[in-house]
Order: sequence, then structure tokens, then C-alpha cells
Amino acid sequence: MRHIGLLLQLTFVVFAVGCSAEDTRTADQASEASTDEQAGSSSLDSIDAAPRVTSGIAQSTFSCGSVSRCTNPMVPRFGEALCGTVIDDAGRSWVVPAEVNATGPTCVDMYNDCTETGNNAAYESQLSTLVIDENGSEVTGHLFGDNFFELYVNGQYVCRDSVGFVPFNSSAARFRAEYPVTFAVRGIDWGTHLGVGMEYDSYNIGDGGFIAHFSDGTVTGSSWKCQVFYAAPVDDASCVGENRDTSACPVPPSCADEPESCGALHWSVPDDWAMPDFDDSSWPSASIYAAEDVTGVPAYVDYAALFGDAEFIWTKNLDLDNQVLCRVTVEAPAP
Repeated sequence: MRHIGLLLQLTFVVFAVGCSAEDTRTADQASEASTDEQAGSSSLDSIDAAPRVTSGIAQSTFSCGSVSRCTNPMVPRFGEALCGTVIDDAGRSWVVPAEVNATGPTCVDMYNDCTETGNNAAYESQLSTLVIDENGSEVTGHLFGDNFFELYVNGQYVCRDSVGFVPFNSSAARFRAEYPVTFAVRGIDWGTHLGVGMEYDSYNIGDGGFIAHFSDGTVTGSSWKCQVFYAAPVDDASCVGENRDTSACPVPPSCADEPESCGALHWSVPDDWAMPDFDDSSWPSASIYAAEDVTGVPAYVDYAALFGDAEFIWTKNLDLDNQVLCRVTVEAPAP
């Protein structure tokens, strides 16, 4: 992970850091978060809509289904993936870094040195097939996310990372789906300081990134579309360009001298963003990044051959765009 500033027979395998299945939010917290996320979405779904801006650290935090500790004593660093809420000037509450699926099944680990000892040589035997379409094709894949991802296929949730933040793990999953197949991924660059997008005691600005290779020949690359829905830290929204392009926003921002005063940008996530009929025509094409610009951890490097010609994707801003949704629709398996 690179830091700046103050720092998928079709069987499929995934690499990233994810969450566990236990959700310790109270019913009131979960309900409130869901209501707040949906409120006013119709007015914010437009690509041209201005972002809502919040300032400062989340005033409340809660579990969003991630492991709460590592059981492997050899792990040098652990960060729990918590969620929080921040409130904009209009009084709307936003879940940061994102409202994730905190109770859905996790992917099978290929590598996990947090709650396991590292390489899982038996991961293939642990895979089960999620049947999305009874007459569909079975597909196997490999994915890696920095830090977290959720996978959806033809609008149906498949699985999520088993470890949300750090250390990094790699995972696997399998499903059966009928073509055309729409792959949709929620990627999150997690942070320690919720609301300002920074991590660790040193308030580093971390980077995101996602890569996937599926046995039907689908790979991440420039054919995918990616859009940002949460960006931080920023001084204000004046640096945001056309189609939510935050690449002109300084890294680090001037507020980094007093990091807990930094701002964040929020856009509403459409309820149907993972569905095959969702219109992503206005989303930007994914930006491509070299592996060395994203990660050097064993969970990816030791499995890089499984990813073939897949490329790391994200938006134009690898550093500040912290919740990114990516999609592609494949009409048929590659020849």
C-alpha cells in the first residue's frame, strides 16, 4: 500500500481486505443509516449534482461487520474496519466510508494472515457455487482490493472481504450466471479517522485499487466504468471537476496541518447501481494503475500469476476517492 502525506467449470478468486459476518450495530443504528443513505437520493443521483460536504471526524462509530481482532500473533499491524456517521450542513447524515453489506457471506480466503496463518492451500475445495441463474455458466475468478470490496453479479450480492482494513487478505468465490453478465464491485479505501479519509496515528492518506480475473476471460481494465461516491480529505469542493473528477484536489490538502478539520465529499449511491439495467453510460471509464502503484503485499504479489492480464482499476484519484463503484457487462465468455 502506497501512502501520501501525513499516509474471480467459472470459479473465481478474490484478493482484498474485507469484513466478517457479524454486525454489532444496533437495530436503531442500522435503520438510521439506511434511512439517511436513501434520503434525498433522487436529487443527488445525477452525475452533475454537486457533492454534499462534511467537515471533521465522525462523531459516532459502530461495527460494520468486520473482524474485531486478529488471532494470529505474528501479524505486525491490525486495523479494525469501523463505520461512522457525519452530518452535512443540511442536517443529512452520511455513513463513512460507506454503508456496506455487514451481514452477507464473506468470500473464501486464499490468503489470510489475520484470522488464519497465511496461504490457504485448500481454498478451492472450500468454494461453493452461488446459483444466480439456474441455466447459467459456472465461473471461477481472482480479485484483490485495497482495502475492501463487495462483489455483485447480475444485481445479486455474491460475497465480501473477510477482513475490512488491514492486514491484507486474498479471497475466492464461485457463482453460476447467465449471459450477458453484469459484474459490479463496491471498492473502499478504508481509514482510521472516519470522516476525513486518513489512516493510522500519523494521519496518512492511503490509496485504493481493485483487480479481478474471472475464468470466463473477464478481467478488470479500461472497459469497466468507475465512479466515486465518497472522497476525502479535501479542503472544500472547489477542486472537483467534470463528472466528479477529484484529480485536481491537492494531496495532501492544506487542511492536513490540522487533519481533523479536513472535509469530505459525498454523493448518494443509487439503490439499483449493481443491476444489469442500471445506466452507467455517463460514468467515466476506469483508470488503470500499475501494480506497484497500489500494493506490494504478499496477499497479492504471491498470487499475481492468477490475475493474468487483469489490471488494477479505480477512478482518476487513487488517493482521495475512498468509495468507488465499478461495473462492466459482458455479453458472452471470451473466445
